[in-house]
Amino acid sequence: MEEDNGTEPWHRSLQAMLDALNQTLHGAILRPTAPHNASARGGRDDNAYLYILFVMTLFAATVGSLILGYTRSRKVDKRSDPYHVYIKNRVSMI
Repeated sequence: MEEDNGTEPWHRSLQAMLDALNQTLHGAILRPTAPHNASARGGRDDNAYLYILFVMTLFAATVGSLILGYTRSRKVDKRSDPYHVYIKNRVSMI
């Protein structure tokens, strides 16, 4: 006498998932039994990836311009830099 502890459906679904994964890894193309219902879902979400790409591009441009502006501002030598003041005074003494 074996007692059913409720793991049999879980085991069957796990085995089905592992079989599908194994077929996918070995190059077999899985075909869903029910047709994909894309026409019912379409409409508003058709170009969602374009919106995400657009927002990411704007974000990248903003961050890039901030980084570029900061690094260029750090490279500019200030005329009040003590080293440049010393060199200017030293050259004028000679």
